[in-house]
Amino acid sequence: MKKLLKLGLVLSLGLTLTGCGSGNSEETITQQSQTIESLEKENKELTKTVSSLEKSVNSYKKEKQAETKESKEAETAKKKQAEEDKAKAEAKKAEEEKAKADAKKAEEERIAAEQAEMAKKAEEERIAAEQAEAQRKAEETRVAQEAAAQQQAAAEAQAQQTAQPAQGESVYVTPTGSKYHTHKCGNGTYTPATLEEAQARGLTPCSKCY
Repeated sequence: MKKLLKLGLVLSLGLTLTGCGSGNSEETITQQSQTIESLEKENKELTKTVSSLEKSVNSYKKEKQAETKESKEAETAKKKQAEEDKAKAEAKKAEEEKAKADAKKAEEERIAAEQAEMAKKAEEERIAAEQAEAQRKAEETRVAQEAAAQQQAAAEAQAQQTAQPAQGESVYVTPTGSKYHTHKCGNGTYTPATLEEAQARGLTPCSKCY
């Protein structure tokens, strides 16, 4: 930019000098000097303007570079933050899933334990019921057996009492026999006697007669 301004100044001076010819007067030289001074002044102003523009451009470039750097850093930080958030979300999700799995396992174990306890209790109740039923049947059997034995004993006692001859009743005995009879039973010599006499001799009832 500076080179272009200088080139323009030189060309302007050349054209001015060329147009004046060889018969320049002092006035013309003064005008030319003023023109040169004016051009130099303008050149200085333009130089300042160009310098200011260059500074502005450099500042703009620096700002853009800074913005680009900040943008990249912000993008990188944003991306990193997104990755961290994603990792945290995945870790939280995995932890929640693990907690759910642990809770489900604990619930299943609790239900299994309850079922096992119920089954054990039911088995104990079944065994207790069977034992109680066996004891009841055994007791019924014992009572029945005792009743039957009592009935049998009573029947035997009654039969024996029925078969036992009454006191004063006449019976038949033999001289050598050990039994007394209600009638002549078998061979031998039978003689009548009272029951008291036969029992006094130690005789017992004949199983055929009584």
